[in-house]
Amino acid sequence: MNISFRQINKDDDFEFLWQLHNAALKEYVTQTWGWDENWQRKSFEKQFNPAEGEIITVNEIDAGFLRVIKKETEILLASIRLLPEFQNRGIGTTIIKNLLNTSQKSVRLQVLKVNPARVLYKRLGFEIADETETHFKMIKISAEEN
Repeated sequence: MNISFRQINKDDDFEFLWQLHNAALKEYVTQTWGWDENWQRKSFEKQFNPAEGEIITVNEIDAGFLRVIKKETEILLASIRLLPEFQNRGIGTTIIKNLLNTSQKSVRLQVLKVNPARVLYKRLGFEIADETETHFKMIKISAEEN
């Protein structure tokens, strides 16, 4: 399995990323707040920035989206999304492990409480640092900071 990344093309990738948003998150957003298709689409369009993030490809097929923000003292795993047919195949695990192994900083993320991905994050060593009504805020402290 060849996992790679490519830049987002504003014109060609918008619809793919919108469909990915629906496929990867709609169930969990619906459980948490409910789903308003018009509001979701407008919000997605407003937040869409092709300069932020990359398309995840698996064997040269578009499979997902990754956005990592490198800050001075830590790294924020802002978003990792995979189409359902690419989930539970070790792809997300491989990507996150690589991020953890190549970073000398702590990695933070947040996940909806109803999203089962939280189990993966816990298995990879992330701990709950804080929580809101809807999200767990998790951190994996780097070995250098221990």
